[in-house]
Amino acid sequence: MAYEEIHQGIYYVGDATTKNGLDCNAYLLIDGNDAILFDPGSVLEFEQIVQNIRELIPLERINYMVLHHQDPDVCSNVHLFEELGLHFNVVTSWRTMTLVQYYGIQSPYYLLEEHAYQLTLESGRKLQFIQTPYLHFPGAFVTYDPQTKSLLSSDLFGAFSFNRTLYADETYLGKMLTFHEHYMPSNTVLRPVMDTLLSYDIQMIMPQHGSVIKDDVKSYIHVLRTLECGSLLSPVRKNLKENGGFLAIFNDVFQRYQSLYEPTEVMVIFKEVPGLNFDENGVMISYSGNPEEVWDEIFKTIERNKGMIWVSVVEPFVRTLSATYDIGLPEIMKSLIESAQIENQRLMEMNVTLEQTIKSVNEKLVRCPITGLYNETFLKSLLVEELDREDWRDIGALATVGIDNFSKYKWTYGVEEEQSVLRNIAYMLKGAFGENAVFRMETADFALYLKSLEKSDIIEKLDSVRMAIEKSRLFLGDISVSLGVTFNNELNLDDATYEMTAENYLERALNRLRVAKLRGQSYLVYETDAADERKNPNSVLIVDYDQTNLEVLKNFIGELDVEVHIATDGFEALEKAEKYVPSIIITEVNMPKMDGFVLKEELAAHSHTKDIEVVFLSYIKDEILVRRANELGVMHYLRKPYLLAELLGIVKRQIRG
Repeated sequence: MAYEEIHQGIYYVGDATTKNGLDCNAYLLIDGNDAILFDPGSVLEFEQIVQNIRELIPLERINYMVLHHQDPDVCSNVHLFEELGLHFNVVTSWRTMTLVQYYGIQSPYYLLEEHAYQLTLESGRKLQFIQTPYLHFPGAFVTYDPQTKSLLSSDLFGAFSFNRTLYADETYLGKMLTFHEHYMPSNTVLRPVMDTLLSYDIQMIMPQHGSVIKDDVKSYIHVLRTLECGSLLSPVRKNLKENGGFLAIFNDVFQRYQSLYEPTEVMVIFKEVPGLNFDENGVMISYSGNPEEVWDEIFKTIERNKGMIWVSVVEPFVRTLSATYDIGLPEIMKSLIESAQIENQRLMEMNVTLEQTIKSVNEKLVRCPITGLYNETFLKSLLVEELDREDWRDIGALATVGIDNFSKYKWTYGVEEEQSVLRNIAYMLKGAFGENAVFRMETADFALYLKSLEKSDIIEKLDSVRMAIEKSRLFLGDISVSLGVTFNNELNLDDATYEMTAENYLERALNRLRVAKLRGQSYLVYETDAADERKNPNSVLIVDYDQTNLEVLKNFIGELDVEVHIATDGFEALEKAEKYVPSIIITEVNMPKMDGFVLKEELAAHSHTKDIEVVFLSYIKDEILVRRANELGVMHYLRKPYLLAELLGIVKRQIRG
């Protein structure tokens, strides 16, 4: 089958050949100078798809490829288009990008998360991308074209296609239901997405498998909205007798098979089933004998004639019927399920071993591998547990310990000495306060949770330890520490949750550590006012949805001996900017929830954040965006991928005033 125009400017360019009941539908949208290929397909039908496209346009006109998810039937041939010399953008979600790169795709990505889930073509036509999480992939989505009111639906509304037609006919519903019963996880996941689609004016659905739906579209959406599917289904029980008895059940199975396969072929097989009776028109009119034996014979006859694939394809549907009408499964299907249960048992045994491994791993996750101390996550959990007890006054004081100029020390003496310093300071702290009082931190170097001590005793002991570390001969070079401490009378119990109270308690101790470091080296700070705690010229806030970029910048900027905070969206960035008042904020422009421009406007609206230097990063940089940034007072707008040395130079100049 060659190409066919499905709708105004949208063409079917796939390969109609089915493989084990599945075909792969690729669609091409042509709009002026733009050509967008949706779900280009697998390597098996690559040559046919290329031939179909060439009959419409030169391949070089394709400037976008939309990948609705990562499966090989959707996009394993993209690298073959690249080998033909084509240049295009790959439109997809970041979750899909993470996986499809392993197909060897080299083209640039147009990520939905960076473009407000839409693509604007040169003509002004907008394509909207609708998220469909876990149907059947976490990053799955579909495409809606408002101009033609068409939905390119990926796996949704797809079907098994043993007797395929380009457009859905009266048999399509059964094919579609069978496909979804196998591949979609549950009604709980399916229903909210269908509710979302019902809010759109959809007049045609183009799935990646099966047939194009162009008549009574909403009825198909409603059917999937109520479909019970997945291995954990729990359908509503019904009375068998009141709903037509076993004859109705036999007919349901017969009709499902006729929707999937050639009807005459199905008729021949069902007429072989002992006990089933048909009239001259091929209508099942009655059965004779024990209905449960006939129920078994139906599937024995199918298996004998067509093998277990024909039996397996309707297994979810038969399981649903059995659960709905409280009838036993056919014997041959019990063997299928028993095999699955044996496999599940094997998996359970593996999981027991895995759980033991996880316990071991969890122990490593909550302990620092260098010092053996419990980490910051563990400390926060401990504080929450303490707050949950009746007498919060029993909460201990909290001290944070930071090694002065440790970045320069590590650079001078190397990794082995760095680890030696951490182990030796941990040893000294445990000797002074006890093993269970010391914790390894991310935002500082160490923390101390000190109970059953008076305030004066705590201050005296902390000062003693500070001086002991400074005079110690355990280190190759000069080592000193600064400390910040807060006490339980400073707890804010008006916070909404214990987690927030614990977070704020720890933050007060960290703020005092920052003040100590600002005063120089080897300071202990246990009393500050709000103004002191706001001063933090040596801190940087990095804002990006890309975890890799966050980690890279955090590591390199941390080497400048500054405190680094991170945020993954605009709202979190604003909260941390108001909390820490950093000297510079480095932010991706296209952030979720609040973009970089709005973030800068919000910062400018508050007196204590209005003077923070802001640096913009983005994959998109043009004259309009740069002018808009300059009008907001943003002097540095770097295009990704940026030069790291240039960005670090900007940070250095800012923190040095």
